[in-house]
Amino acid sequence: MRKPAVAVVGPELKRDEPLATEQDTDESAEKAANHLSALQEELSCDETLLLRILGMLYLTKKRSTINVAVSIFDVEKQMGLPREGATFVCEYMQKKTLVLADDKRRFTITVEGIDYLRQALGVQRTPV
Repeated sequence: MRKPAVAVVGPELKRDEPLATEQDTDESAEKAANHLSALQEELSCDETLLLRILGMLYLTKKRSTINVAVSIFDVEKQMGLPREGATFVCEYMQKKTLVLADDKRRFTITVEGIDYLRQALGVQRTPV
């Protein structure tokens, strides 16, 4: 016959013991603020990279009518990024239809990408 399972319970707190000290609360708030600050910095860096890549793709498309697609490897090389440093941003731009990717992972800027770049750089759109 099996013995019944026994639940292991930690030490019980006394009713007058505080759950967290003021110092613990301050440290938690500081960690949360640091985390948000780091996240904000990361998003800002991604946005800068996104604009740089869109700018490169825009100039490539404008200057050449034949070879307008740029591989992700060329993007990383020209910008001095580590291998796969632009992968996440390029995938994001593709999902947002700012760029198109062919079957060889070469990117071209779309009209939406040009509009995004113009708006981010504060360039006024000329009426057609």
